[in-house]
Amino acid sequence: MCVDSAMPHLDRPFDYGIPSTLAPVVAVGSRVRVRFAGRLINGVVTGLSDTTDFDGALTPIHSASAVPSFTAEAISFAEQVSRRYGGSLWDVLRLMAPPRVASVEKRDWSQVDHDEQSYREAHQTLVAGAEAVSLPADAVARGARIVWEAVPDPSRRHGLPIEALLAPAAAVAARGQAAIVILPDARALAAAVEALQRSGLSRWTARTGGHFSVLHADDGPSVRFGSYLAAMHGQTRIVLGTRPVALQPVPALGLVVMWDEASGVYDEPHAPYPHARTIAAMRADDAGAGVLFASYAPSVEAMALVAHGWAERAGVPRGAVRDGTPLVTVVDDERRRAEGASGWHWMPGEVWRRARAALESGPVGIVVPRAGYVRATACARCGTWAECPACGGPLRKDAATAPLQCNECGAVHPDWHCGECSSAATKQLRQGVERIAEQVRAMAGEAPVTLSSGASGTVADGELTAGIVVATPSALPAVDGGYSCIVIVGADVPAGGALGAELQAVRWWLGIAALARPRGDGGEVIAVGELPPVVRTAMVGWSAAEAAWDAYGERADLALPPMRRSIRLWGEVPVITLALSETVEGERLERHGEVGVVEAKGGVTLLVTRRAAQGVVDALRHRQIALSRSGEGELRMRVDAPLDPVS
Repeated sequence: MCVDSAMPHLDRPFDYGIPSTLAPVVAVGSRVRVRFAGRLINGVVTGLSDTTDFDGALTPIHSASAVPSFTAEAISFAEQVSRRYGGSLWDVLRLMAPPRVASVEKRDWSQVDHDEQSYREAHQTLVAGAEAVSLPADAVARGARIVWEAVPDPSRRHGLPIEALLAPAAAVAARGQAAIVILPDARALAAAVEALQRSGLSRWTARTGGHFSVLHADDGPSVRFGSYLAAMHGQTRIVLGTRPVALQPVPALGLVVMWDEASGVYDEPHAPYPHARTIAAMRADDAGAGVLFASYAPSVEAMALVAHGWAERAGVPRGAVRDGTPLVTVVDDERRRAEGASGWHWMPGEVWRRARAALESGPVGIVVPRAGYVRATACARCGTWAECPACGGPLRKDAATAPLQCNECGAVHPDWHCGECSSAATKQLRQGVERIAEQVRAMAGEAPVTLSSGASGTVADGELTAGIVVATPSALPAVDGGYSCIVIVGADVPAGGALGAELQAVRWWLGIAALARPRGDGGEVIAVGELPPVVRTAMVGWSAAEAAWDAYGERADLALPPMRRSIRLWGEVPVITLALSETVEGERLERHGEVGVVEAKGGVTLLVTRRAAQGVVDALRHRQIALSRSGEGELRMRVDAPLDPVS
């Protein structure tokens, strides 16, 4: 029995008795309620036995689920994940299964009736999409492990090559195996559902059954738990979902597909913080399944899998890349300076003229990286930044007539005056999408202007056919056929200078560029901003994989992740000292030849060779358990933690 406890020393099996009334339903994987330390808590049955090493009378299980929520194989895999990340088994099981709904468990889950012909017909429909973008779908379906640098879907229906991603999944399902498709968000999920339904497959429901399951939190607890059980029992062979679906138990796993694997949404925010890409790779190893990591901008971690020989790199022929992607132009400071005063407007004059001309042939998108109205202001007379008198934070405006308000503490300052010259007049420094939309409406004349953002509401894909769309990056809707022109206002890299910031910028802007038409159809993307050479080259040449490959080589030379694995430790100084005194292969961690110790805020970061990493994690977990048992301190650990920029 695995019980729900945050204490590391309680991360071990406990024996309980099975009352005769529960004997027919208790099985490996059952979720139960048990009495532990005088109170009822949750647990999961991890094994059954006729004997016990416990000398006294076993406490009986209080109640049990009608059907198991986990298979024995799923529990075994959860144990592998918990060991790799130095966490508890309960935490992994909690991430694996959605909350149970008793009424859903009453369904008969033993009946499995598959329609192989429908899967075969769906594959024949979808494979054309794979051929159109040069994806080796047949090799993936046969078990190849591919890191694929994608180009947009020629139809530009959703802005991503969804039919290509689903083609190998349908092929795997047609031969009796399961395929898991991991997607970053609800929009990608909706695109996948639509593509499968167009190919003749139906979504599973409790009433009708179906060919594929969808797991998404927005569907509600009953639908989500029912879809989880349907996939676990093999009633569907294709499973779609966001980050948690990477852990979905399925019988006979044959393929894992992951789109946009460099996205930050795949980094689990809850202990033990597993990354969906790593989970997918572990599952492929465990089941001998194929893997497709696909994106416009592959991550350095994906390139590491190629460099280590675990996966193969695949792309699209350069001629096809040029034919399938828009013309990308970067308007940097030099070009703005050459234009004169109008070049320094947030929308340089020449860029606006090109965007207006593009309106004649189709929709135009204007992408603004900042949400809100005005994110920062300054004194209109002397140029000093407007700061909060209370905390020193920058002052923003939420509307044209709204008072200045602090970004940090939220204090309102209707009577603000400049501390340098006493002027009350302000100018706008960092305009958000709402302020830009106001100005575009004034500039656009009779052309319709639509705002799409999280605060104002996101426009659905395919809803617009003409006019100008002003949007934040994640809210720019796809349009059928693609945008004739997209302007990125204030193109930049993520603030903070963290490791990988430039590659993250490449991913952002290529994801936007994918929504534009091919250059042969007049499609153009104009990025206004001063971009680093790496970002500029990758955008203009649509060569993000090369940038990631070069970045991996640089990190390998510097012994940085993913060449090495990072382990972040937090705790009081005596606790950190004890942790570093642990021995691996006869050497203390602080002196180990394959462990680098870097000072970090609140603790240290260990940079460990991949060969020694598991031994180091095991030793640190042993120390965690000992400290938890003795109560002498707390050691917190995160494996594969992002590097602190100040480290």
